[in-house]
Amino acid sequence: MSFKLPFNLQSIQESLNYDNISKSFQKVNPGKYSDQFKESIQPFANKTTQLISSQLQQLQHLSSLNGNVEVSELPVEYLELENSCDALFKLYTDLIHFNEQVYGKVSYDYPPGNYALTKLRESNVSSVISSKFNQLRNVTSPQEIEKILLGGSNDEEAHTQTTSSQLPKTLFGQLSQIAQTHSEELKNSSNALSLGLLKVSSSYLEIADARLSMDSKIMKELNSQLVQILNDQFIKVNELRKRVYATRSQFDQLRATVSENEEDEELIKIEDELVSATEAAVAEMKILLKPAQSVSLLKTLATAQKEWFEVGQQKLTSLIAELDKIDTASEDD
Repeated sequence: MSFKLPFNLQSIQESLNYDNISKSFQKVNPGKYSDQFKESIQPFANKTTQLISSQLQQLQHLSSLNGNVEVSELPVEYLELENSCDALFKLYTDLIHFNEQVYGKVSYDYPPGNYALTKLRESNVSSVISSKFNQLRNVTSPQEIEKILLGGSNDEEAHTQTTSSQLPKTLFGQLSQIAQTHSEELKNSSNALSLGLLKVSSSYLEIADARLSMDSKIMKELNSQLVQILNDQFIKVNELRKRVYATRSQFDQLRATVSENEEDEELIKIEDELVSATEAAVAEMKILLKPAQSVSLLKTLATAQKEWFEVGQQKLTSLIAELDKIDTASEDD
């Protein structure tokens, strides 16, 4: 089998363009999953890119020495599969990045909470924060910030946080806190309103807890699986791709030293190895690209979100019914 087609360096480089993909790591907030992913995938991708670049430089050098050297072009199917694998890799990295930035951050749906945490991390705003300032400088996630700030000793109280440490720092958690606080304040002047606020606080707290449960499922069941797939299947594919390019480099360099009419057993052997390596890589890439696994992960995301929305609908429907039962007529008179 021969791969003697015109040399096209640009198409080869574009088919293995990991530089743009790896830039996404620079934007990821370091965390358990992103660290594991970064350590396992990025160095491997960089190594692959360096190896292939080195091989291409060798081939270019041969071409400059001998204008008759033909560089083997890989089959169209193989190159298309490589592009598809790279696209899948980009999808997984984007999802991991997004999940880390959203579902890995407790206060993502409550901007004032995010702003407060950022300010507390970057400046010394009280005596309590001052004693923990060095710890804050070394944190890698919003959860660690909150653990440091809200996990003080019994004789310490951080006055910079008006929300109880027992309440989730989420949109519904904050609304629950507001309702609870004002329920206490209005107890003496309006029993009906106080009771209504208390019911709102209770329902919203349950919705806030359910959102944290959704976040946990997405991080544990989706993000961890994305990383696992990349660490196992993608690396296996990359090893096979490396073998293809390494074998092709050997084949082209040897072929450049053999005349067209000469039958060289070593050249035939390496050509067979190139065909075998290409077929193995094609087979494994097809397995990686089967949609069932990725669609299942999308279902995991949608299911976790659906469960939270259902809890919200149930709690709000029940809350409205409870508010309808509150007797306001006596106080209106």
